[in-house]
Amino acid sequence: MGIYYLQSERLSGAETVNGYGSANVGVLVTIDVKGHVIDARVGDNFYKLDPKPALEAARKWTFKPQSFDGHPVQAVGFITINYEAAETAPDPKVPFPEGSPQDTEVTLRRTACYGSCPDYEVSIRGDGRVRFSSNYPRFPGSAADVHRAFNGYNVLWPDPHETNVEPEAAAALFQKFRDAHFMGMKPDYTAGVTDSPTYELTLRVGTTSKVVVDYVGRSVGMPRSMTQLEDAVDTLAQTDRWIRGNGGTVALLKQQRFDFTSQAGADLVQSAIRLAQASLGRNDPTDLVRAALASGVRLDALIKAGPQDNSPSSLALGVLIAEFAAERGDQQLFDRMAKQGYVSRIPKPRLTALLAEGVGCNATIARALVNAGADPKGQDNDGNALHIFRGTYGACGKASSRDRAAMARTLITLGVPLEGRDSLDWTPLMGTSDLAVTKVLIEAGAKLDAKSNDGTTPVLSVDDDRIALTMLRAGANPRVKDPDGTLLAAAKRRHWPATLEWLAAHGIQ
Repeated sequence: MGIYYLQSERLSGAETVNGYGSANVGVLVTIDVKGHVIDARVGDNFYKLDPKPALEAARKWTFKPQSFDGHPVQAVGFITINYEAAETAPDPKVPFPEGSPQDTEVTLRRTACYGSCPDYEVSIRGDGRVRFSSNYPRFPGSAADVHRAFNGYNVLWPDPHETNVEPEAAAALFQKFRDAHFMGMKPDYTAGVTDSPTYELTLRVGTTSKVVVDYVGRSVGMPRSMTQLEDAVDTLAQTDRWIRGNGGTVALLKQQRFDFTSQAGADLVQSAIRLAQASLGRNDPTDLVRAALASGVRLDALIKAGPQDNSPSSLALGVLIAEFAAERGDQQLFDRMAKQGYVSRIPKPRLTALLAEGVGCNATIARALVNAGADPKGQDNDGNALHIFRGTYGACGKASSRDRAAMARTLITLGVPLEGRDSLDWTPLMGTSDLAVTKVLIEAGAKLDAKSNDGTTPVLSVDDDRIALTMLRAGANPRVKDPDGTLLAAAKRRHWPATLEWLAAHGIQ
């Protein structure tokens, strides 16, 4: 049985091997009914790498045992083995300087990138003093200048901040630098790529300084310990309080007698939510929002309706928090905002958009949005709410197959069209990657013979042998073709043994 994204079923085995730069080899593996690899061969070697390390690693993988129709099956599918440059060990003979805690300092700088990377600087002294700042150029004349100009600093609370950690904690941090032989590292680990952030670590002890630049350094042999040191500085300084916002942000502001009932309190919560939205969900300010609510932030405070400061309209902060709770599928926070009347104040077009975006795969919130006025037939370029099940990303990407199927049933019951089209002219059944959801859609009457503008049908659009076979059993036309060829050709190309067997049994070879 061919399994799409078999890598997600991995239990053990190395995903990275020593090799050239940041490249990879695709390996086609076959596993037995117990999940052990019984065959591994090169599937994709675009970078013309030596495949031996990848094949050796793949043969040691173990997987969750696979089943179909209630029976254990052998499975075949692609996995990816990443190649990473072998580490260049630092010189352990370079002495580590000695100095007083007051005259010892480490500084971490991180720059903007082509995306939402935060741009900031933080320093920790041996006596425990911490200083954080943003909003001024680092590495002038570099690509970081361009990224800052177009993508901003992506820091929630950029003003200079000073706080303290225990001197013993600072001493433990500097011991990590000693243990990693930081003084013996190369001064520069720069890969020949673009659009990434630059990181820089500086250690100063008295008049002795060491600067190490990391620009995608792991791909050119930078020791892992360098990344660990960067992260250790962030962790000790608790930079997330200023960068993304969390419960610690609120605690720190309380120490500074910040008035959360003021307009500034509402603006802070708005900024944290907008920053999270810009990061496409990588930031989670939920703890900050909850702590701010507990500190008296005014839900009726007016804020800008759009993410830009020059947005012409405004809305109550409670409305934005209600939208945020819906986006995250946060039932408790959503219910709190609904009880206080803010869900009903969300504009109808926004309610419809939230539903189409998947509401964190929360069926209860989906029903509440429709009851509040969301149009289940609404959609955008990505399609309607039933299109959210495509792939392993999005609102339902991390949900279990059981929960995804339950969400699909709810959306169908609410009236979300089975035959809605997205920008590819695909219906929700096209491109599905979850067998349980596929069955729900078919049982509800999704058309197996639907065609996109280029002739693609559901069975030609999927990547999983189990789903293709399920569609064929349900009546999908096996003789269809699109610009890439016939279903038979696709089954051979995608390594679908079960579909090939079905086609052969029906005279298609």
